[in-house]
Amino acid sequence: MKDLIQTMMATNKADNHCIGQIPYRCVISMLLLIVCSSIHPVSAQTTKVIYFMAGKKDHAWPSRHETEKDLLVLQRCLDSVTNIKGVKIVTRFIYNRTALDINDMKDAAAIVIESSAEYSSADRTHPLFPPSAGNTKTYEKEVVNYLDQVDSLHKAGMGIIVLHWAVAAENQKAANLYWNWFGGGYIPGYSQNPLGMWTVTPIKQAQKHPVMRGVGAWTYKDEIFSRFMVIPQDQRRTDLLMGEAPKTNMGPVASRCITWAFEDGLSRALIYGGMDYHAALLQDNYRRFLLNAIVWAAGIEVPADGVKSSAKGLQLVASRPDQFDNMK
Repeated sequence: MKDLIQTMMATNKADNHCIGQIPYRCVISMLLLIVCSSIHPVSAQTTKVIYFMAGKKDHAWPSRHETEKDLLVLQRCLDSVTNIKGVKIVTRFIYNRTALDINDMKDAAAIVIESSAEYSSADRTHPLFPPSAGNTKTYEKEVVNYLDQVDSLHKAGMGIIVLHWAVAAENQKAANLYWNWFGGGYIPGYSQNPLGMWTVTPIKQAQKHPVMRGVGAWTYKDEIFSRFMVIPQDQRRTDLLMGEAPKTNMGPVASRCITWAFEDGLSRALIYGGMDYHAALLQDNYRRFLLNAIVWAAGIEVPADGVKSSAKGLQLVASRPDQFDNMK
Protein backbone atom coordinates (compact mmCIF):
# COMPACT_ATOMS: atom_id res chain seq x y z
CA MET A 1 0.00 0.00 0.00
CA LYS A 2 2.89 2.36 0.86
CA ASP A 3 4.47 1.78 -2.55
CA LEU A 4 1.13 2.37 -4.23
CA ILE A 5 0.69 5.71 -2.46
CA GLN A 6 4.19 6.86 -3.40
CA THR A 7 3.65 5.87 -7.02
CA MET A 8 0.36 7.72 -7.17
CA MET A 9 1.84 10.83 -5.55
CA ALA A 10 4.72 10.86 -8.01
CA THR A 11 2.38 10.44 -10.92
CA ASN A 12 0.19 13.17 -9.52
CA LYS A 13 3.04 15.67 -9.44
CA ALA A 14 4.23 14.75 -12.92
CA ASP A 15 0.80 14.93 -14.51
CA ASN A 16 -0.71 17.77 -12.50
CA HIS A 17 -2.06 19.42 -15.63
CA CYS A 18 -4.22 16.40 -16.32
CA ILE A 19 -6.13 16.41 -13.07
CA GLY A 20 -6.86 20.07 -12.52
CA GLN A 21 -6.48 22.01 -9.29
CA ILE A 22 -7.46 19.24 -6.87
CA PRO A 23 -5.12 16.35 -7.65
CA TYR A 24 -4.77 15.13 -4.08
CA ARG A 25 -8.53 14.83 -3.70
CA CYS A 26 -8.51 12.37 -6.57
CA VAL A 27 -5.70 10.45 -4.97
CA ILE A 28 -7.56 10.28 -1.67
CA SER A 29 -10.72 9.13 -3.42
CA MET A 30 -8.87 6.35 -5.19
CA LEU A 31 -7.20 5.25 -1.95
CA LEU A 32 -10.54 5.19 -0.14
CA LEU A 33 -11.98 3.06 -2.92
CA ILE A 34 -9.11 0.59 -2.62
CA VAL A 35 -9.34 0.45 1.19
CA CYS A 36 -13.12 0.06 1.20
CA SER A 37 -12.92 -2.66 -1.42
CA SER A 38 -10.45 -4.58 0.71
CA ILE A 39 -12.62 -4.23 3.80
CA HIS A 40 -15.97 -4.82 2.08
CA PRO A 41 -15.28 -6.87 -1.07
CA VAL A 42 -18.03 -7.68 -3.51
CA SER A 43 -20.05 -10.56 -2.05
CA ALA A 44 -18.49 -13.85 -3.08
CA GLN A 45 -20.75 -16.45 -4.61
CA THR A 46 -21.93 -18.97 -2.05
CA THR A 47 -20.61 -22.48 -2.66
CA LYS A 48 -22.64 -25.56 -1.75
CA VAL A 49 -21.13 -29.05 -1.97
CA ILE A 50 -23.54 -31.91 -2.71
CA TYR A 51 -22.09 -35.37 -2.20
CA PHE A 52 -23.62 -38.33 -4.04
CA MET A 53 -23.01 -41.73 -2.38
CA ALA A 54 -23.93 -44.83 -4.35
CA GLY A 55 -23.84 -48.19 -2.62
CA LYS A 56 -22.63 -51.28 -4.44
CA LYS A 57 -25.09 -52.78 -6.93
CA ASP A 58 -25.64 -56.19 -5.37
CA HIS A 59 -28.74 -57.49 -7.14
CA ALA A 60 -31.11 -57.03 -10.12
CA TRP A 61 -30.35 -57.01 -13.82
CA PRO A 62 -29.28 -54.03 -15.94
CA SER A 63 -31.79 -51.15 -15.96
CA ARG A 64 -32.86 -51.89 -12.35
CA HIS A 65 -31.23 -50.92 -9.08
CA GLU A 66 -28.60 -48.89 -10.94
CA THR A 67 -27.38 -47.11 -7.84
CA GLU A 68 -24.27 -45.70 -9.49
CA LYS A 69 -25.87 -44.63 -12.76
CA ASP A 70 -28.95 -43.15 -11.07
CA LEU A 71 -26.88 -40.80 -8.95
CA LEU A 72 -24.57 -39.95 -11.83
CA VAL A 73 -27.63 -38.73 -13.73
CA LEU A 74 -28.70 -36.53 -10.82
CA GLN A 75 -25.15 -35.25 -10.44
CA ARG A 76 -25.06 -34.42 -14.13
CA CYS A 77 -28.32 -32.52 -13.82
CA LEU A 78 -27.10 -30.46 -10.87
CA ASP A 79 -23.85 -29.73 -12.69
CA SER A 80 -25.89 -28.09 -15.46
CA VAL A 81 -28.61 -26.28 -13.50
CA THR A 82 -29.87 -23.29 -15.47
CA ASN A 83 -32.09 -21.39 -13.04
CA ILE A 84 -30.27 -21.20 -9.69
CA LYS A 85 -28.46 -17.89 -9.28
CA GLY A 86 -26.05 -16.67 -6.62
CA VAL A 87 -25.00 -20.16 -5.58
CA LYS A 88 -22.18 -22.23 -6.97
CA ILE A 89 -23.12 -25.92 -6.73
CA VAL A 90 -20.14 -28.26 -6.48
CA THR A 91 -20.92 -31.96 -6.76
CA ARG A 92 -18.93 -34.96 -5.61
CA PHE A 93 -19.55 -38.64 -6.29
CA ILE A 94 -18.36 -41.90 -4.78
CA TYR A 95 -19.27 -45.52 -5.52
CA ASN A 96 -19.10 -48.25 -2.87
CA ARG A 97 -17.91 -45.99 -0.06
CA THR A 98 -16.56 -47.99 2.91
CA ALA A 99 -14.78 -45.32 4.96
CA LEU A 100 -15.36 -45.05 8.70
CA ASP A 101 -14.44 -41.36 8.90
CA ILE A 102 -16.23 -38.17 7.98
CA ASN A 103 -13.39 -36.17 6.45
CA ASP A 104 -14.99 -36.38 3.01
CA MET A 105 -18.31 -35.08 4.40
CA LYS A 106 -17.17 -32.14 6.48
CA ASP A 107 -17.80 -29.57 3.74
CA ALA A 108 -20.99 -31.16 2.37
CA ALA A 109 -24.18 -29.11 2.40
CA ALA A 110 -26.08 -32.34 1.64
CA ILE A 111 -25.42 -36.02 1.05
CA VAL A 112 -27.54 -38.17 -1.28
CA ILE A 113 -27.60 -41.93 -0.68
CA GLU A 114 -28.91 -44.74 -2.88
CA SER A 115 -28.04 -48.31 -1.97
CA SER A 116 -29.30 -51.61 -0.67
CA ALA A 117 -30.14 -51.94 3.01
CA GLU A 118 -27.32 -52.18 5.53
CA TYR A 119 -28.36 -55.76 6.34
CA SER A 120 -28.84 -56.99 2.77
CA SER A 121 -25.40 -58.54 2.43
CA ALA A 122 -22.43 -59.70 4.46
CA ASP A 123 -20.42 -57.27 2.34
CA ARG A 124 -20.65 -53.50 2.69
CA THR A 125 -23.58 -52.14 0.65
CA HIS A 126 -24.57 -48.91 2.47
CA PRO A 127 -22.35 -45.79 2.19
CA LEU A 128 -22.84 -44.87 5.86
CA PHE A 129 -23.67 -48.07 7.71
CA PRO A 130 -21.39 -51.13 7.73
CA PRO A 131 -23.08 -54.56 7.77
CA SER A 132 -24.10 -55.46 11.31
CA ALA A 133 -23.15 -59.15 10.84
CA GLY A 134 -26.20 -60.38 12.71
CA ASN A 135 -25.77 -57.96 15.61
CA THR A 136 -28.92 -55.90 15.31
CA LYS A 137 -28.53 -54.09 18.64
CA THR A 138 -25.53 -51.86 18.05
CA TYR A 139 -22.15 -51.54 16.38
CA GLU A 140 -18.61 -51.67 17.67
CA LYS A 141 -17.37 -48.55 19.47
CA GLU A 142 -15.40 -47.32 16.46
CA VAL A 143 -18.49 -47.42 14.26
CA VAL A 144 -20.70 -45.80 16.90
CA ASN A 145 -18.25 -42.91 17.30
CA TYR A 146 -18.12 -42.42 13.55
CA LEU A 147 -21.92 -42.44 13.21
CA ASP A 148 -22.23 -39.95 16.07
CA GLN A 149 -19.96 -37.61 14.11
CA VAL A 150 -22.19 -38.01 11.03
CA ASP A 151 -25.17 -37.18 13.22
CA SER A 152 -23.40 -34.06 14.50
CA LEU A 153 -22.77 -32.88 10.94
CA HIS A 154 -26.46 -33.35 10.18
CA LYS A 155 -27.53 -31.39 13.25
CA ALA A 156 -25.16 -28.62 12.16
CA GLY A 157 -26.93 -28.36 8.79
CA MET A 158 -25.78 -31.14 6.46
CA GLY A 159 -28.92 -32.29 4.64
CA ILE A 160 -29.59 -35.98 4.05
CA ILE A 161 -31.52 -37.63 1.20
CA VAL A 162 -31.99 -41.41 1.28
CA LEU A 163 -33.38 -43.36 -1.68
CA HIS A 164 -34.74 -46.82 -2.48
CA TRP A 165 -33.69 -49.82 -0.32
CA ALA A 166 -31.26 -47.62 1.60
CA VAL A 167 -34.32 -46.52 3.60
CA ALA A 168 -34.28 -49.83 5.50
CA ALA A 169 -32.06 -50.34 8.56
CA GLU A 170 -32.15 -53.35 10.87
CA ASN A 171 -29.32 -52.43 13.22
CA GLN A 172 -30.83 -50.39 16.06
CA LYS A 173 -28.11 -47.73 16.02
CA ALA A 174 -28.71 -47.13 12.31
CA ALA A 175 -32.51 -47.36 12.68
CA ASN A 176 -32.50 -44.84 15.54
CA LEU A 177 -30.43 -42.40 13.50
CA TYR A 178 -32.92 -42.71 10.66
CA TRP A 179 -35.79 -42.10 13.05
CA ASN A 180 -34.11 -38.95 14.35
CA TRP A 181 -33.18 -37.73 10.87
CA PHE A 182 -36.55 -38.40 9.20
CA GLY A 183 -39.02 -38.53 12.06
CA GLY A 184 -39.98 -42.07 11.07
CA GLY A 185 -38.84 -44.94 8.95
CA TYR A 186 -39.03 -48.43 7.56
CA ILE A 187 -40.33 -51.06 10.00
CA PRO A 188 -39.53 -54.73 9.15
CA GLY A 189 -42.71 -56.79 9.01
CA TYR A 190 -44.89 -53.71 8.60
CA SER A 191 -43.44 -51.63 5.77
CA GLN A 192 -43.69 -52.86 2.19
CA ASN A 193 -41.96 -52.56 -1.18
CA PRO A 194 -44.69 -53.09 -3.82
CA LEU A 195 -43.62 -53.18 -7.46
CA GLY A 196 -46.04 -52.07 -10.14
CA MET A 197 -47.37 -49.11 -12.11
CA TRP A 198 -47.67 -46.24 -9.65
CA THR A 199 -49.61 -43.01 -10.01
CA VAL A 200 -47.93 -40.36 -7.90
CA THR A 201 -49.83 -37.21 -6.95
CA PRO A 202 -48.69 -34.10 -5.02
CA ILE A 203 -50.49 -33.59 -1.72
CA LYS A 204 -52.55 -30.41 -1.87
CA GLN A 205 -51.54 -29.21 1.59
CA ALA A 206 -47.86 -29.52 0.62
CA GLN A 207 -48.00 -27.40 -2.53
CA LYS A 208 -46.29 -24.48 -0.80
CA HIS A 209 -43.31 -26.56 0.25
CA PRO A 210 -40.16 -25.75 -1.80
CA VAL A 211 -39.66 -29.38 -2.83
CA MET A 212 -43.00 -29.33 -4.66
CA ARG A 213 -42.31 -26.30 -6.85
CA GLY A 214 -43.00 -27.13 -10.47
CA VAL A 215 -43.86 -30.76 -9.64
CA GLY A 216 -47.01 -32.33 -11.08
CA ALA A 217 -48.43 -35.85 -11.04
CA TRP A 218 -46.79 -38.71 -12.91
CA THR A 219 -47.30 -42.42 -13.59
CA TYR A 220 -44.39 -44.83 -13.82
CA LYS A 221 -43.15 -48.33 -13.03
CA ASP A 222 -41.29 -48.59 -9.74
CA GLU A 223 -40.69 -50.61 -6.62
CA ILE A 224 -41.46 -48.14 -3.85
CA PHE A 225 -40.50 -48.89 -0.26
CA SER A 226 -43.35 -47.35 1.66
CA ARG A 227 -45.91 -47.71 4.47
CA PHE A 228 -43.42 -46.28 6.93
CA MET A 229 -44.08 -45.64 10.61
CA VAL A 230 -44.18 -41.97 11.62
CA ILE A 231 -45.25 -39.82 14.54
CA PRO A 232 -48.77 -38.51 13.79
CA GLN A 233 -49.11 -34.73 13.50
CA ASP A 234 -45.37 -34.15 13.80
CA GLN A 235 -44.93 -30.45 12.99
CA ARG A 236 -41.42 -31.09 11.67
CA ARG A 237 -42.71 -33.39 8.91
CA THR A 238 -44.38 -32.30 5.67
CA ASP A 239 -46.00 -35.11 3.69
CA LEU A 240 -45.36 -34.45 0.00
CA LEU A 241 -46.62 -37.17 -2.34
CA MET A 242 -49.36 -39.80 -2.41
CA GLY A 243 -48.93 -42.98 -4.43
CA GLU A 244 -51.33 -45.70 -5.52
CA ALA A 245 -50.92 -48.82 -7.63
CA PRO A 246 -53.99 -50.96 -8.49
CA LYS A 247 -51.78 -53.94 -9.42
CA THR A 248 -48.47 -54.85 -7.79
CA ASN A 249 -46.56 -57.97 -6.83
CA MET A 250 -48.00 -57.46 -3.34
CA GLY A 251 -51.59 -56.87 -4.43
CA PRO A 252 -53.47 -53.57 -4.84
CA VAL A 253 -52.03 -50.55 -3.06
CA ALA A 254 -54.53 -47.91 -2.03
CA SER A 255 -53.42 -44.30 -1.86
CA ARG A 256 -50.65 -43.83 0.71
CA CYS A 257 -48.04 -41.20 1.53
CA ILE A 258 -44.76 -42.29 -0.06
CA THR A 259 -42.40 -39.47 0.89
CA TRP A 260 -42.03 -36.51 3.21
CA ALA A 261 -39.63 -33.70 4.05
CA PHE A 262 -38.37 -33.33 7.62
CA GLU A 263 -36.91 -30.17 9.10
CA ASP A 264 -35.61 -29.92 12.66
CA GLY A 265 -33.56 -26.88 13.61
CA LEU A 266 -30.71 -26.57 11.12
CA SER A 267 -31.17 -30.07 9.72
CA ARG A 268 -33.18 -31.03 6.64
CA ALA A 269 -33.86 -34.53 5.36
CA LEU A 270 -36.05 -36.42 2.92
CA ILE A 271 -36.71 -40.14 2.54
CA TYR A 272 -38.01 -41.72 -0.68
CA GLY A 273 -38.26 -45.46 -1.25
CA GLY A 274 -38.65 -45.38 -5.03
CA MET A 275 -35.91 -45.19 -7.68
CA ASP A 276 -35.64 -48.80 -8.81
CA TYR A 277 -35.95 -48.45 -12.61
CA HIS A 278 -33.23 -46.26 -14.06
CA ALA A 279 -35.29 -45.19 -17.10
CA ALA A 280 -37.82 -43.57 -14.75
CA LEU A 281 -35.46 -40.59 -14.55
CA LEU A 282 -36.75 -39.59 -17.97
CA GLN A 283 -39.98 -38.55 -16.22
CA ASP A 284 -39.76 -34.77 -15.90
CA ASN A 285 -41.89 -34.43 -12.76
CA TYR A 286 -40.12 -37.31 -11.03
CA ARG A 287 -36.68 -35.93 -11.85
CA ARG A 288 -37.69 -32.40 -10.82
CA PHE A 289 -39.00 -33.70 -7.50
CA LEU A 290 -35.63 -35.38 -6.80
CA LEU A 291 -33.59 -32.34 -7.83
CA ASN A 292 -35.79 -29.99 -5.80
CA ALA A 293 -35.40 -32.26 -2.78
CA ILE A 294 -31.60 -32.32 -3.05
CA VAL A 295 -31.34 -28.56 -3.51
CA TRP A 296 -33.71 -27.92 -0.59
CA ALA A 297 -31.80 -30.33 1.68
CA ALA A 298 -28.59 -28.45 0.86
CA GLY A 299 -30.13 -25.18 2.06
CA ILE A 300 -30.42 -23.69 -1.42
CA GLU A 301 -33.53 -21.74 -2.44
CA VAL A 302 -35.57 -23.83 -4.85
CA PRO A 303 -36.63 -21.78 -7.92
CA ALA A 304 -40.32 -20.93 -8.16
CA ASP A 305 -40.86 -23.31 -11.07
CA GLY A 306 -38.51 -26.02 -9.77
CA VAL A 307 -34.91 -26.88 -10.60
CA LYS A 308 -34.20 -26.91 -14.33
CA SER A 309 -31.19 -28.45 -16.01
CA SER A 310 -29.73 -28.55 -19.50
CA ALA A 311 -28.37 -32.10 -19.08
CA LYS A 312 -28.88 -34.36 -22.08
CA GLY A 313 -28.75 -38.11 -22.60
CA LEU A 314 -30.21 -38.93 -19.22
CA GLN A 315 -31.05 -42.57 -19.94
CA LEU A 316 -27.69 -44.21 -19.33
CA VAL A 317 -29.07 -47.76 -19.28
CA ALA A 318 -31.81 -48.69 -21.73
CA SER A 319 -35.07 -49.87 -20.25
CA ARG A 320 -36.09 -53.39 -21.14
CA PRO A 321 -39.36 -55.29 -20.73
CA ASP A 322 -39.76 -57.53 -17.70
CA GLN A 323 -42.44 -59.63 -16.01
CA PHE A 324 -43.93 -56.58 -14.31
CA ASP A 325 -44.88 -54.75 -17.49
CA ASN A 326 -48.38 -56.25 -17.46
CA MET A 327 -49.18 -54.56 -14.15
CA LYS A 328 -51.05 -51.71 -15.78
